[in-house]
Amino acid sequence: MTSIALKTLNFSQVAGKQDNKATEFKLIVSLDSISPKSVAYAVRWQLAARRAGTAKVKTMAEISGTTAKPHKQKGTGRARQGSKRSVQFVGGRTCHGPTPRSFDFSMPKKIVKVALSDAIKAKLKDNKVMLFSDVESDKIKTTQINSILASSKISSALILFDGSSKNSLLLAKSAQNIKHVKALDVKAVNVYDLLKFDQLIVESKVFENSILGVLQ
Repeated sequence: MTSIALKTLNFSQVAGKQDNKATEFKLIVSLDSISPKSVAYAVRWQLAARRAGTAKVKTMAEISGTTAKPHKQKGTGRARQGSKRSVQFVGGRTCHGPTPRSFDFSMPKKIVKVALSDAIKAKLKDNKVMLFSDVESDKIKTTQINSILASSKISSALILFDGSSKNSLLLAKSAQNIKHVKALDVKAVNVYDLLKFDQLIVESKVFENSILGVLQ
């Protein structure tokens, strides 16, 4: 069993009055049991699903132009040509070009769960996880969040919050305009965002109810 202590931020207080108290948790799993292969596979799967796949070239049938042959079949000494829309002529079709396709591929749910668990373990192992207490105020400003993060020397952060809480939603709205900061509902947590941002800041009840369940 592994014991970890996570510091707490309080977005309801000003930057200079942060106590940064630590909360201790007991983990059944080891933080050393991390599979880089599963994490890399999950990231590749996410990025592949984001690709548009809309690149397309014109086939012979889609090019407008004359159907006449460039020159007669025999007697010119040149090679036979069947159409001015062939690939070797300017303005002709493109040979072996891209057509619309989907880059998405299937991914076992078990691997996604393992990759998500491993990404969180890596953050915990590197002491890159912090908690924030329940937001009590509905008037949290962007400048206040920015100053708290700056005083804690956090330049890049992913904030996980409870989407069913009104105050947490207001916190996420206030944080969305801060550079290199992303607020995400815990239901949408994914491996790519966990790796993209340096610090992981999780709402206390979300960590206890959801994140710990992913690690077990």
